[in-house]
Amino acid sequence: MNLRFRKLMITYILATAVLLLLLNGIYYYTMRNTLLDGQKQNIEIMTSHIKSSLEITQKGEMLFEEVLADKLRMASISAQGMLPHKLEDVTNEQLIEVKNKLGIEGLTLFKYLKDQNNFVGVKSTDPKEIGLTTEKWGSGKWNTVFSELMDKHDATPIENFGENLPHFWAGPYDTSTSDPTRISKWGYYNDGTTDYLIDPYISEDIINRFHDQAGVEFNIADQERNNPLVLEVGILNDKILQGEWKAPNPANPEWHSERMVLYGDYTYTSPQDQKLAQQAFDQMKKVHEVMEINGRMVLRTYSPITLEDNVNKGFDRMLIIVTSDMDKMTSDLIHKEIRISIVGLIFVLIGALMLVAVVRYIRKQTELVDDVQQMYLQNIESLFRTVKEYRHDFINHIFAMSGLAKIKKYNELERYLQNLSHIDKSLNEIIDIPIPAFNGLIQAKLAQALERKIHFEYRFTHFAQLHLDIVKITNLVRVAGNLIDNAFYAVQDLEESKRRVTMLAYVERKTLIMQVLNNGEAIPEEIREQIFEHGFSTKPKKSNSGLGLAIVKQIAASYNGRVLLESTDELTCFTIEIPLTPKELVSKEPVSLQDDRAAMG
Repeated sequence: MNLRFRKLMITYILATAVLLLLLNGIYYYTMRNTLLDGQKQNIEIMTSHIKSSLEITQKGEMLFEEVLADKLRMASISAQGMLPHKLEDVTNEQLIEVKNKLGIEGLTLFKYLKDQNNFVGVKSTDPKEIGLTTEKWGSGKWNTVFSELMDKHDATPIENFGENLPHFWAGPYDTSTSDPTRISKWGYYNDGTTDYLIDPYISEDIINRFHDQAGVEFNIADQERNNPLVLEVGILNDKILQGEWKAPNPANPEWHSERMVLYGDYTYTSPQDQKLAQQAFDQMKKVHEVMEINGRMVLRTYSPITLEDNVNKGFDRMLIIVTSDMDKMTSDLIHKEIRISIVGLIFVLIGALMLVAVVRYIRKQTELVDDVQQMYLQNIESLFRTVKEYRHDFINHIFAMSGLAKIKKYNELERYLQNLSHIDKSLNEIIDIPIPAFNGLIQAKLAQALERKIHFEYRFTHFAQLHLDIVKITNLVRVAGNLIDNAFYAVQDLEESKRRVTMLAYVERKTLIMQVLNNGEAIPEEIREQIFEHGFSTKPKKSNSGLGLAIVKQIAASYNGRVLLESTDELTCFTIEIPLTPKELVSKEPVSLQDDRAAMG
């Protein structure tokens, strides 16, 4: 009996063990494939949105490069007006002075050697540019454009290669021949006035800021954060990956215009990349492959992209490579497998509870599948929401920059890029105030005044000599807005024909002065101190929080300024005085100002 029982137990244990191993194996591979398919779906969504983001970014960069080209052309025209028309009469010191006035990175003058079909840098703000020849630039393509500019004073447009304007051509930003560590954007100008080719250029800093704050790199980094299984995302130039392009200068293999990695990272490399990339482009669909790289099992996804219009001079065949961590994907499964095996052995030893254990086991596995699927669904939803918000914000920024470019506010355009998070309105073309933020404020207040039947006048004097940072401009707009709102409230009970509010702003003795005047009732003497306290207001509680004048006083004090109040039966005037630093004044000429209070009538 004991022998038979032992045989039966051994048979039972072996059969149960085999059954458990079989179930565990099925579970492992089923879950592995489920997770793998889930990650492929994640990557499908990710690459789809990266492509959309890339298309938008490319269009944004094309617009941005057009704006930079226009800026370089204006710099060329200005430089021509400040320099002698004969090359031999120009000095490098003059070029340095012109460069500083125009706010560009550098300025070079090229001599046209027509008999040699070549150009040579003769005068420059950078000594490395002197003696530089152009015959081999871009396999002679640049030299052809230069010759047309000197001979015909206009260049024939080349598709996806630079920007053409009257008497001017701007090359794509690329590695500098004279300094391979520098990437710049160059412009070239000749209208026949000078015997040389004017070449102003600007650094990559402004373009890098554009990429960092509103480009594909930002989007890739955000998606990597939201998908913990993704090790890296790289967007490659497939022509270089396949060896179709080679850098023309062996001493500088990573020429910017011929770099392989366009966006993201490409540190996980495999000998199979070329073959799998070719397969993806032949089929024009994604190719997935599990492989080992650097001792780690990864899932590689190759997604082909083609763009009709692009800013990168022929980068029309791009490849997105997404590398996912298979080890991390399966490690949780392995740990679960170990725990399940222990539980299975316990079930075998218990014997009598075998059936109950199997039921619990199946139920537990089902719950695990649901939990994992739910986790990845949440991941997908989070990724989709992030990308959608990014695309929405990015399009708004493109419209804003386009507006700045159209009214030729180039300094404000650069400031907009540096402080992208501080600005949320486009420039206004109707109000002619040198600081665009005040354009929007005054336009809005004019509309309110029209609606409330208030005669609202404004006068901004000598604002062109101000050079304020965007934070200070924003605070000054808040001050002016609060004061104007209070003035509107003060006159709203007067007859329509008598409602008058005036906004005056001017610079006097290194001080910015803003005054808001109204002809409403006088402010009683006993509350003139209280009105600047937090929470105090003479308006109904439902319509005001009592913070407007308190904010005005707080902002003025933060800039070492002061708030003055004069109030009579005829006129109430709030005056804000803000000291200005030398850097905030473009011109130090004395300002003569007559009393503008006569505008109140």
